[in-house]
Amino acid sequence: MSINRKYTIKKILVATAWILLGSGTVVLLVAAIEKRNNEKCVKVEIGITGVQNNFFIDKKDVISILEKTNGGRLEKKPLHAINLALMETELQKSRWIKKAELFFDNNNVLEVKITEREPIARIFTTSGLSFYLDSSLTRLPLSDKFSARLPVFTNFPTDVIVLSPQDSGLIKDIKTLGEFIGNDPFWMAQVDQVDITPGRTFDLIPKLGNQVIHFGDAENYDEKFSKLLCFYRQVLSKIGWSRYSSIDVQFNSQVVGVRRGADEIKMDSLRSVQIMKAIINEAQKQTNDSTHIQLEQSDDDDNSSVHTSKEVNNSPAEDINDNRKSLFSIPPPIHVPEKPNAVPLKSNMNKPGVSKQAQKVNQKLKAVMPSKTDY
Repeated sequence: MSINRKYTIKKILVATAWILLGSGTVVLLVAAIEKRNNEKCVKVEIGITGVQNNFFIDKKDVISILEKTNGGRLEKKPLHAINLALMETELQKSRWIKKAELFFDNNNVLEVKITEREPIARIFTTSGLSFYLDSSLTRLPLSDKFSARLPVFTNFPTDVIVLSPQDSGLIKDIKTLGEFIGNDPFWMAQVDQVDITPGRTFDLIPKLGNQVIHFGDAENYDEKFSKLLCFYRQVLSKIGWSRYSSIDVQFNSQVVGVRRGADEIKMDSLRSVQIMKAIINEAQKQTNDSTHIQLEQSDDDDNSSVHTSKEVNNSPAEDINDNRKSLFSIPPPIHVPEKPNAVPLKSNMNKPGVSKQAQKVNQKLKAVMPSKTDY
């Protein structure tokens, strides 16, 4: 009996010790938590990652969201009054924030880690709307802070958010081409824009060269760009960048170039004729405004009026298309009245001290007409 009694007492003492130890631990933990909660936020540190060059959302925007969520400044505010989970939710509602993490370090500094979405292409729809596309196929609105230098895709067929299967596949192709062009310095400099055709294929519009590059879809895109680069190096660099009106890289192991035809050359010539005619008309108008020019004449000079200029016949025109006049034909003559109602000005050439030779030169002076402009 004594042995069992001693064992029972020992067991009770051990249990009591564990209870006291646990209670003390809980008390200390609660005290530590209470002390921690009563401490105040020292400052806010914000870090933004996920972009290479520029930020579409800055620290001021993040601070504004945090203070709006908490109803005021965070510095010197008790830690228990700051709802980290709510602030993370509000930050991730921004279209430009991909992920947000908030925590306090050992120095009571609020660490805010922002992962920003980075656009890979800018898209224009057929209706004229524009938006950015990021690597996760998320539509991003345009920013007032910065306009990103990205590959441009035009003629996207719809403005709706929920896309059809065909348009979803087109968006994936845009992502593929946008990432490739944006990461390659040469193609980023060479491709001016990418037009989307009604068949949901792509036509590249280059900066250097006056042709359209029929690219097709994004399948085997790396091989197509490689063929196009070889064509640039081996053909266009030797025969000229405007020899072909279109280049097609959709076929396997070959590049098809279409030479610029006579019709296109004719259109270029007609455009040049229109430009030159406009220049000639403008020059003729300026000439008409300056025809009545009169110099000082002697009182004894019978020819006190302005003499008319001689007519010049038009030179034979070179026939461009058997129906067009030459770009270099002389403008029609300008007629001036033989006796304009102008009062001749008195001359000082007959006064004493003026040589006879100078007087003779003065009598021979005529009205100076502006020289013809050679076009």
